[in-house]
Amino acid sequence: MKKLLLATLTFTLIGFAVQAQNCMPDPMLADTTAGVYPLPDPIGSATSSLATGCVNTAYEQLFTTVVPDSITVPVGGNELTVALISVEVLDITGLPDGITYSCEPDDCKFLTATTGCLVFTGTPTTAGVFKPVVATEVATSLLTLTVNFPTQPGEFEIFPGEYVINVLAAGDAACPVSTENPLDDVLGVSQNVPNPFSGITNITIDSRTSGQFDFKVYSLLGEMVHSESFNLSTGENILTFDGTRLESGMYFYSIGQGVDLVTKRMVVGQ
Repeated sequence: MKKLLLATLTFTLIGFAVQAQNCMPDPMLADTTAGVYPLPDPIGSATSSLATGCVNTAYEQLFTTVVPDSITVPVGGNELTVALISVEVLDITGLPDGITYSCEPDDCKFLTATTGCLVFTGTPTTAGVFKPVVATEVATSLLTLTVNFPTQPGEFEIFPGEYVINVLAAGDAACPVSTENPLDDVLGVSQNVPNPFSGITNITIDSRTSGQFDFKVYSLLGEMVHSESFNLSTGENILTFDGTRLESGMYFYSIGQGVDLVTKRMVVGQ
């Protein structure tokens, strides 16, 4: 029974910017062996696989799904490999207030041998600890099963553990993203180019003032991975950032002074 969902979905916490679609799967995972990446965290774990959120700050968590063409199911005390037709997300409970989900494809029905994605987006309105549970319907050539991910108390233990989204109060020191962006009228911060990138990327800043500003880069978990101060002159400035040492994934970068920030996203690829 434990093979069921391992051969059904791949949830991989890799951030790629949402484009014209609801979300975009990570192309590097197209040939990934079916499974669940990462597995739910151990119950009570001190860390979480999901990004930390902040009240009144935009939140995004992307999952990439890889669906195989067959699964192994229990039949009469034995295990039987049968053709997989689809895996459909029926509902996701336990999300923070203000957060919703969407999929690509739109109906959240992932067909056999396809790659798709699911994304949590929105602006959390309440601080706290939230434990999302994904209810799925797995359709095979033999039978249809309803499977919760992670496994809930009292259910047959397929995937024990939990997913946790920690939402911090507005103003918490660990919240790098500001939604007010009071510097928007002073700094015109362009999206970094190229993006995604694997080495050097440039950020063009059109400034109406001169002075010293801070440039910081944060992971999706809120960990600061780079910090430097630099001087801006009036007019066009180009800030060069070397992301060679960063792992692949999505990052936030902020430019500002103190708590006044202009924040954007960047994607590090391979």
